[in-house]
Amino acid sequence: MKRFDDAALARLRGIMQQRAAIEIDAPQHRRACVLIPLLRDGHGWSLLFSRRAENMAAHSGQIAFPGGAVEPGESFEEAAVREAEEEVGIPARNVELIGRLDDVITDSGYLVAPFAGIVHDRVEYVLQAGEVAEVFEVPLEALLDPAKPDVRYVAFLNHQYPAYFYRYEQYEIWGLTGRMLKAFLDLVWIAL
Repeated sequence: MKRFDDAALARLRGIMQQRAAIEIDAPQHRRACVLIPLLRDGHGWSLLFSRRAENMAAHSGQIAFPGGAVEPGESFEEAAVREAEEEVGIPARNVELIGRLDDVITDSGYLVAPFAGIVHDRVEYVLQAGEVAEVFEVPLEALLDPAKPDVRYVAFLNHQYPAYFYRYEQYEIWGLTGRMLKAFLDLVWIAL
């Protein structure tokens, strides 16, 4: 299997910069952004995830990328980077955005713009109390296992929809994060 290396990263950057992200026009939804953080992990690359605090009103205990609502007057890019700094302590100056993925709509009323970004210079994570229970990194190679994702069908509004499940150690990544991860990994596969 090919490894995701610096050459693949350069190809991924080119792919993401050449493709226009699909922007959904849904003004009834609140705008949010997330950062898909890529970190150098020894000789390879990993992605950073957080586990939401158990006391959260929505999606408590679930695995997520850092992100949240867009503030008035803020660009989507600024929101993605700001939220990563607020939630897990990654300074904005350490993040280099390499591209935007297609918008996704949540069942909780958000319209989310995902951004992939390289995190330069590792830092000690500072978790936002009350929102983030923990952070963990998953080697990109583990997510690129050809047997992944596990596709299960879930019911929503009397319809069955595919849901992508990625298991890593004790963590199960699915839902909105699974959808964004699948979209990102589809581009990574092209870059390999």
